[in-house]
Parts: sequence; C-alpha cells; structure tokens
Amino acid sequence: MSYLKGRAVENRLKRLLEGRGAELVARSAGSRGLADLIAIFPIKKEVWLIQVKAWKRPPSKARLTREYGALRDLEGTYQVKAYAYVKRNGRYVLEPLGGES
Repeated sequence: MSYLKGRAVENRLKRLLEGRGAELVARSAGSRGLADLIAIFPIKKEVWLIQVKAWKRPPSKARLTREYGALRDLEGTYQVKAYAYVKRNGRYVLEPLGGES
C-alpha cells in the first residue's frame, strides 16, 4: 500500500470514528507498529487500537490474526491519568492535572 493511499484510508476511518463518538483519534503517521490509529471513546470508556489495511485484495482473517493478533495482548483495564507538560523555572516538567493547585 502506498503511503498516500494508506493515509487517505486512515483519515477516512478517523472521521468515521469521530462521528461515532470518539473524542480523540490519534494517527501514527508511517506506522510500522501494531496500531495505525488509536481512538478514545470517553462515554463508553473504551480505547480502540486499530490496524488499517487498504490492500486491493483483503487479507484473510487468519493472516490478520497471525500478523496483528498481538493487539489483543494489549486488551485489559487501564488507569487513565491526565498531565500537562509545562515549563517551570526554566525547564519542562510533567504536571498531573487535578488534585492540588
């Protein structure tokens, strides 16, 4: 798949996911990893890790599972934490959001 074709398909899916309630859809440009897109659905409390394939001949489910099944290993319950990365006293620090001011 060419980079431009893949990017176009990923962007199409990004718009679809946003229409279905995803608040944040992050695209891993030129991804060589397992997930091309990460979508966060805050109302459902779900995070989706998505591998996009835009081949002319769709791969079999067995091949997808063999090549990208490791995404399933990432399923589970996670604790979500929010931070801001800000400059304080001349250096950048991660500050937890919320709690003490």
